[in-house]
Parts: sequence; structure tokens; C-alpha cells
Amino acid sequence: MMQGLLTESLLQAQSEYERAIAFSELGDRLFDELADKMATRRDYRLLFEHTLPLELFQQIQFAAAAYISACLNSPIILSEAEMLQRLLDARNNLPNYMGTGLLMPKKEHTLAFNLFQKSVAEAFYTLGGNDLIDAVDLPVNLRMVYGQTDAEKLRLPFTSSKCHSDVWAGVPADATVVVLPLFGDIENITIEAGEMPREMELQAMRVMSDFDEGRDIPMVVSYQEAELQHGTMYFNDARGLHQTVRRKSAGLRISVDFRFRRKFNEAYRAMVAPNVGGVEEDMSVPYQDWLKVGHDTLIVFDETVEQAKAKRNVGSPVPLYTRGYRLVKMFDF
Repeated sequence: MMQGLLTESLLQAQSEYERAIAFSELGDRLFDELADKMATRRDYRLLFEHTLPLELFQQIQFAAAAYISACLNSPIILSEAEMLQRLLDARNNLPNYMGTGLLMPKKEHTLAFNLFQKSVAEAFYTLGGNDLIDAVDLPVNLRMVYGQTDAEKLRLPFTSSKCHSDVWAGVPADATVVVLPLFGDIENITIEAGEMPREMELQAMRVMSDFDEGRDIPMVVSYQEAELQHGTMYFNDARGLHQTVRRKSAGLRISVDFRFRRKFNEAYRAMVAPNVGGVEEDMSVPYQDWLKVGHDTLIVFDETVEQAKAKRNVGSPVPLYTRGYRLVKMFDF
């Protein structure tokens, strides 16, 4: 009797291990396909890079600076040095700056943000993977990470300073995370990434109540040489581990980030149980709709700066993502 139970247990463990490895290998094949089309550099299993042509990167920088300047109530587009200094000075007074790092657009910033969204989409379209893209986050996130932060924020359940996979907060397991550093001190306010053991990836693709819930999942491969560079897009598979690292308690890093899901991965999606109860929601829209924003449609935000200020003063929950928009057709044909 005991021998039979032991044999059954061993067979079940072997079956679970084989399924976990099959999931990891299929994920690698899908990620390899993306990299083959989009990467200008590939040094790591779950991370690749694409360095943008200078003119495309400058276009995004200009649009981002215009949007940030609008948030700072500047009548002109500020230089990078002045913009960074004013953001450092205004950190506690910007009603649309969330504790999660998002500079969230409000009604007054609609036109400037549309140009920013459009500039990111136009650059992304040139990367070469368009036939593989299913859906993309809308809107993209303009994220500001300050070097100086208080201990209370570092203890928040889903703070990026904790080593994590975005899946633990509710991001789909088949997502690819894109980060493009734009301005600021990316050497000392940076991101470190790596891999968990292959056999743990499948079981780790679930929502957690706190990133600390995954603290026993080790980073067994560290991408130590993958240092952030302005003008380079970083593509990280959702199975990857990463965290924000502050080497100095000063300064500021500004970047754009978003996630996308690819086509032709139905079998991969089916291997993972649906995420339920995550703090993040699926913000994606069909890729063709994403590309139209700023061309055929406008993304419109109805909440005003004053309304955001009132919410902030009453201690409303801090969102992890941008909500509350509608898409408006620009032209009637």
C-alpha cells in the first residue's frame, strides 16, 4: 500500500516537473520569435534590447518633455535640466503624480499626452514585430522614480523595490514588458533583472497578495551587464524577475513603460490559470486600435487637475495604472 502511494507521488511529481519544463521551453520559443524580429541586441534568455534610431528617440523625448512641461504648468517646453529640477521641487505638489511613480494625464494634458502616446507607438511600429502583436497597453505609462523615498513606501505590498514578476500583481503571464529610459539618472536609479529556476516559472505565474509572498523564489541568473541606456528599449518576458534599485538617495529617473501580448500563443496561455484578484487590470487594446491613437482617434481624460487634487487630499487609494479615459474619433469619413 505504502509503496503504491510512493510510486504515485513520484509519478505526479515527475509529471508536474515535465509540465513546468514544457511551459518554460514553449515560453522561450515564443520569446525567441519576438527577439528574432525586434532585437538589436540579445544577451539573455528573458531579456532583449532594441536601440532606437536617434531621430525616433528624440521625437519621443520631445513629446515627453512637452507633456511633463504641461503637467508643470509651463507655457514652454522645458530643457531636461530645468524639467528634472522642477520635478524634484514639485514632487509633493503634483496632483497627478502617483506614489507608484505614474505621472497620470488629466483633462488639461490631453493634447500633449496624445502626441506622447503617438510618438511611442510610431517608434514601436518600426521595430519589425507587427505581425506578432495582438494587444498593447493603453495608455503607455510615463513613470518617474525618485532616488529619495521613505521607508513606508518601500514596505508597500507591490512596491517595485521588491524583487518580483509583474504577474504577481495581475499582469497576464504571456505579457512582454517594455521599458524605455528617457531622462535622468539611469545609472543610480535603475532596474536589475534576472531569472528564477525554470522549473518554478509555471507555479509562479499567479497573483499574490504581496510581492513578499514570492521572496523565497530565488533569482538564480542575474542580468548584471544589462545596464539601462537612454534610447534603448528593454523587452522583458513576464516570467523574468526584476526590481528597482536606488544606488543614491537623490535624483530622478523618467521612463516610459507598457506591456503587450503577442499572437499565436494560445497553447501557452492555456497552460496558466487565469489571474483573479490582482491589483493590476488588463489594460490592453487591440494593436491596430493602439496604433490609431493620435492619428484617427484621441484618448481623452475627463478628470481635471483640481478633481485629482481633491481626491489626493482625502487619501484615496493610489492606482497602479492609468484609468478613466475614452477614445474619440477625430474624423468622420
